[in-house]
Amino acid sequence: MLPNFFVVGAQKAATTSLHYYLAGHPQIYLPEQKETKFFVDDERYKKGISFYENEHFRGWRGEPAIGEVDPDYMYFEQSVERMACHMDLGSKKFMFIFRDPVERAFSHYLMTYRRGLEPLSFSEAIEQEPERIKLGYDEKLHYSYVGRGYYLQQVERFLPYVNRNQMLFILSEDLKRNPEECLRIIFEFLEVSRDYVPQNIADMFHGATVPRSMALLKRINEESVIKKIVRVLIPFAELRRRLLARIVELNQTDRLSIVLEEEVRERLENIFRPENDRLAEFLGLDHDLWVK
Repeated sequence: MLPNFFVVGAQKAATTSLHYYLAGHPQIYLPEQKETKFFVDDERYKKGISFYENEHFRGWRGEPAIGEVDPDYMYFEQSVERMACHMDLGSKKFMFIFRDPVERAFSHYLMTYRRGLEPLSFSEAIEQEPERIKLGYDEKLHYSYVGRGYYLQQVERFLPYVNRNQMLFILSEDLKRNPEECLRIIFEFLEVSRDYVPQNIADMFHGATVPRSMALLKRINEESVIKKIVRVLIPFAELRRRLLARIVELNQTDRLSIVLEEEVRERLENIFRPENDRLAEFLGLDHDLWVK
């Protein structure tokens, strides 16, 4: 069984919270693995659509709504074309969730920095982004801070394949402010019961964090003597992964030492303003989006 709906993005726009909200609904089936990356990652896609179906949807137990949440499907150009090769997208439902693109870009940067993958300042990173993302899939995945904020350009790639009435557009700010109302709209769109309310619905959103010790994070990420010793002492890969994940978690702090400089914010606001205006017009809104 293949999905009949997709949440395709944007990244850092509360897709993780939305995944957990949806996964708890008794009439919705989602893979345990959020973001399978099947339609964007070449190596996974080469395994074939049967692999995708068997690997991620074999636990389906008759739920009427079957979906996947992967924000990279909106950003990577090949995603919708690959989907269309295997499915009639006119019969599928697509959800797009948007966040202030300036805040989204900075949150994306903090995530990449937190993972020990970003040595540059935010200002330097957005200056070098056009050249970095040309280098390959991994670079485009991690360093696309500005590029992912051109929301309507990405939505437009779906329009030749997906009926407009099969699309739902949400603002992450609305989901955060009033999750119950947003979820009722989403459940109605998916044609499942609107009465379900997730547990701890107000606690799903979490603030950004950064490493307490970047040196420790680099040691974890690099092929080091410490990692070799851990492999000997803990031969089970899954146990090692959980241990390292716990160490990374303990190494985080929400006391941010990195702030979004006002000059950089204003520069990005000017960059995104024309696209935001186009998006507002597309959505039929008579007001500006994300105006401070």
